[in-house]
Amino acid sequence: MASLLQRWDLLLLAFLVSPVVSGLLFLNTINTVLTVEVVPADQAPVPIPSVGDTVEIYGTWVTDHHVLNLIFWNEIHPAVFIRNNTTGLVGGSATCKLLQNVHDPERLGIIDTSQPCRWARGRVDYKFQWTDGDWHLDLVLDPQDRYLVRGGLPLVPVYLVT
Repeated sequence: MASLLQRWDLLLLAFLVSPVVSGLLFLNTINTVLTVEVVPADQAPVPIPSVGDTVEIYGTWVTDHHVLNLIFWNEIHPAVFIRNNTTGLVGGSATCKLLQNVHDPERLGIIDTSQPCRWARGRVDYKFQWTDGDWHLDLVLDPQDRYLVRGGLPLVPVYLVT
């Protein structure tokens, strides 16, 4: 009986700790890296970088209100041009397409309508492909572009070792 209780205690502890740990990691992510999305319509000419590559990316600077309009983060979406400084590959067009070819564009808000597209420079920290076909890149920004993460106003300072 004691070993059964210990297992349940560990399970209960895991349920209590997991949301806190994952929540802090999520806040760390949305406050320290910029999400970049390359939509399927733009993937043929745009070279998708690897994790660790240093890149320059151009696209529409938006806020994504994807999670019940309660949790939001800034993105470059869609990214239409990538220069990979690690491999030398360059592709796409540095033409501002606003929200062209983006699924569910109503969840995205253009941050600066006077200059909706921006350059973002940094290192690819993580990447995966969504089920909708978009390539998702997490970009650790160079110092001059860190304002893109939260428009220059970090809302929650989170200090975690990355």
